[in-house]
Amino acid sequence: MEPNALAAILAAGAAILSVVVSIVFGVLNARFANRSAVAAEEAQRLAGRQLEAGVLATEQALQPYLWADLRPRADGSLLVLHIGNSGPTVATHVRVRFDPPLAELAEEDRRERMMTTDAALADGLTSLAPGRTLEWTLGLAGVLVPADEPAPSVRVTIDADGPYGSLPTLMYAIDLEQVKYSSGRGEGLGLIERAINSVAQEAKQLRQTVRSLGDSE
Repeated sequence: MEPNALAAILAAGAAILSVVVSIVFGVLNARFANRSAVAAEEAQRLAGRQLEAGVLATEQALQPYLWADLRPRADGSLLVLHIGNSGPTVATHVRVRFDPPLAELAEEDRRERMMTTDAALADGLTSLAPGRTLEWTLGLAGVLVPADEPAPSVRVTIDADGPYGSLPTLMYAIDLEQVKYSSGRGEGLGLIERAINSVAQEAKQLRQTVRSLGDSE
């Protein structure tokens, strides 16, 4: 074989090898670049999820925390409805509903008033500031939750708005049967309030009797 032909063949082989090597490195570089792009996208998605979780946790920490409870007063004589906000921000349009309604739980002479309260709470309180608690008296605890009769369970539903929009609906039950086993400590006039209430009831019955006698004359 002539030297010039051999040189041409070697040059062609070298050129082909160079092309093959370039193709191989190009494929490898493309694979690495693709993997790097995928890794970068995954890192970006992870950072986005972490940021979203951080924002959500911050918002939840700054939301109002609303609650409602039916409990005896400190001296155990009266059953009182408490509605409060234990969160760090103001709650607005606070709607509280009870099943059965409060009017069915209250003493007879307080039922009309509690019907108004039921309607007002269902329509919604304009606002409830942090640390604020509102109270309504339903009547004598011993009358509403007698020791010798089963006590009802009250279903509570609370809806409200916070600084970041509507709060999740809160639903739970208050078991008044547990009131029977709670005890209160008398404070101040609370020590003699049971006797005062008894006298007031007797005076009320006496007035009704006198009024009936007067109407019959």
